[in-house]
Amino acid sequence: MDHMTIAAIKRQIPFLIGGTVTGIVMSYYLGFLVTILVNSIGWYLISVIVYKVVWRKSGLTDQKNILKEFFLSKTKWQKHTQTV
Repeated sequence: MDHMTIAAIKRQIPFLIGGTVTGIVMSYYLGFLVTILVNSIGWYLISVIVYKVVWRKSGLTDQKNILKEFFLSKTKWQKHTQTV
């Protein structure tokens, strides 16, 4: 992985942890389907605000970079296993 991808993953970790914790608590009180909707929207808004205020960039560029790296690694792995 390159340096940009690792930095993007490090910036996403607090949002993943926060979304997981609030999701567990909310699912206990509200139910699973409502929790998915409310938690996803809430943490998306929090991440957009934090990205604009703290890092002064769009979070979508980091997410695209992480997804690109993920899919590239999957295609390289599949091509390697098919040739063996």
